[in-house]
Amino acid sequence: MAIEAARLSPSLAAAAAFLGRRSPPTAPLLRRLCLLLPRRSLLASASTSSSRASSGGNGRVVALSSSELRKRRGSTSSTPTPGEDDKLRSLRRLFARPDIAIDAYIVPSQDAHQSEFIAECFMRRAYLTGFTGSAGTAVVTKNNAAFWTDGRYFLQAEKELSHDWTLLRSGNHGVPTTIEWLNDVLPSGSRVGIDPFLFSSDAAEELKAAISDKNHELILIRDFNLVDEIWGGSRPAPPKEPTRVHAIKYAGVDVASKLSFVRSQLDENGCDTVVISMLDEVAWLLNMRGSDVPHSPVFYSYLTVEMSTATLFVDSNKVSEEVLEHLKKAGVKLKSYEAILSDVERLAEKGAKLWLDSSSVNAAIVSVFRSGCDRYMRKRGKTGRQIGKEASSDDPTTKKRGVQNMELNGLYKASPVTLAKSVKNEAEIRGMKNSHLRDAAALAEFWCWIEEEVRNNVALTEVQVAENLLGFRRKQDGFIETSFDTISGYGANGAIIHYNPTPDSCSSVGSDNLFLLDSGAQYVDGTTDITRTVHFGEPSPRHKECFTRVLQVCNFS
Repeated sequence: MAIEAARLSPSLAAAAAFLGRRSPPTAPLLRRLCLLLPRRSLLASASTSSSRASSGGNGRVVALSSSELRKRRGSTSSTPTPGEDDKLRSLRRLFARPDIAIDAYIVPSQDAHQSEFIAECFMRRAYLTGFTGSAGTAVVTKNNAAFWTDGRYFLQAEKELSHDWTLLRSGNHGVPTTIEWLNDVLPSGSRVGIDPFLFSSDAAEELKAAISDKNHELILIRDFNLVDEIWGGSRPAPPKEPTRVHAIKYAGVDVASKLSFVRSQLDENGCDTVVISMLDEVAWLLNMRGSDVPHSPVFYSYLTVEMSTATLFVDSNKVSEEVLEHLKKAGVKLKSYEAILSDVERLAEKGAKLWLDSSSVNAAIVSVFRSGCDRYMRKRGKTGRQIGKEASSDDPTTKKRGVQNMELNGLYKASPVTLAKSVKNEAEIRGMKNSHLRDAAALAEFWCWIEEEVRNNVALTEVQVAENLLGFRRKQDGFIETSFDTISGYGANGAIIHYNPTPDSCSSVGSDNLFLLDSGAQYVDGTTDITRTVHFGEPSPRHKECFTRVLQVCNFS
């Protein structure tokens, strides 16, 4: 019978598997590990970082290029992947174009909606760098190419980055941030380019302020993305998957009621329109679902809600007659996905007071809005947006006119959907419970199956284990897809954060070591995410000791 070690987060399970093959760490080290391990993250190579960076005479950790790391380890994999040099050269050639004229370009991991999971056509950072992990930022200057990622991906980045890239391990002592690095390597007065669709307004403003300390200028290149330019015809097409109605028996509240709540918030805050850009918020508010993004039931879109109407900006090919009727019933109009900028500009130019969540709405939208406000103010014979001391943001009459943060016609505040969405109604709670019950049934079948297979010495790879688990889940009512790539790790592989086994490089599961399974599913009525660490034989005293020590420290320190 499998012995469940504990209901651990993946990081704890990874720590246990990792520590099980090393000498006992000191208690202070364990405490530091525990404090640095957020959910589904971060055993951040704490015990191995010294072997992957050089130390200067002052004790400062110095970042090394991927090729240097491979050389020091004696690896033979330092040959660059064909085509990577061409990508960097092509990108740098664009820097000199008169309509671009930049000295550096930042390539983040997000899409225009700040999503964690994104469609393949928006995986620009992965295309440029060759690194396939979910988190990281690439920065290319005329002479350097640097890549930042966190402790989940240090090992993976070392394997996947070519010799042209310098890996900088975010969070490690002495490793500069992206901004610090730019300010250090660029001569004063340089121009740093970004695609404003890929940065939230807050992030872009922070970047602009920080690089201005060295007299650098932030350039918003809105009309095209530089990586897309070099990607060309090989870039995957945008997703065209159809949307669907999320039935009221699962949603619990109809669209009209949700829109009515948003409008009450608009009235209370003295606004005419709110712009909603987070994909999960659009899907929740309109009781719709999609499959544009792996593992997430969302679709690429924007939504504006005004006092008397609402507009969904989406590819009309994704909208069936049933969905169209659903939207018409709620008074929601359709416009093309790309029309969001022109619509925001139109609203600004007529003096509409817009509610924008600057932590999630991209900088392109906010930039267009501010330009439209400038034109509106000039038409009224004024010289700018700033109102100085003529009104206080604490004055209710000022708030009613939409003044916030000393800027006319813009309210920069968390989306009204964020909190409403987080408070679950009875139907949503029932769906969460029912989906977990069905998922538990699938897991129970799975554990019975794998215990029997291991007991009978059937050869099972980590990939086969994940595939069979998917088969058990598919038998459950309402199953749609997995909620993330299944992490099936045996022994040492359980210590690799976000480990993703592949058929050509995975282990066989047996009864001599710990087995980590971190998996989940999307059902029509809920989402699951379950982690278990088990042993199919008799855990060694060392396994028990390491696992228990990590569990104790993280639970009680």
